[in-house]
Amino acid sequence: MAKTQLVTSLSSQPGTPGPQGAPVAGPRFNTADVDQTIGASIDDVRHEIDDAFADMREFYTKEPDEIIRLCSGHSARLSELRVRIQRVEDMRREWRNVRAREIEPALEELERQYASASRLHSIRELDYKLSGGQV
Repeated sequence: MAKTQLVTSLSSQPGTPGPQGAPVAGPRFNTADVDQTIGASIDDVRHEIDDAFADMREFYTKEPDEIIRLCSGHSARLSELRVRIQRVEDMRREWRNVRAREIEPALEELERQYASASRLHSIRELDYKLSGGQV
């Protein structure tokens, strides 16, 4: 009886069968390995991106000023990671797709959320002024 083994991010030789029997196109790498220049592993970066999207899913329950603060914080951290990745992506090609396909779209969505929250904050401020309140 053959034992089935789950393979996740382990090294294998190019051309040898992968976990589903398909040949592996190139050298594999461990996504949990921390790159010292970046200060994080691919898994760590993906976790930070997932955290940003998790916060964005809850924005409908938050006040505009809180959304702006969250967008600023996530945007600053992801921008820092983007710069660090750009420094090494020519030598470590596996990082290029993380930046282009995961960090860049997350930053674009954070910009859209920031703009929406900023407009909502301005509308609320104008409503307050028109109702006779003082700023």
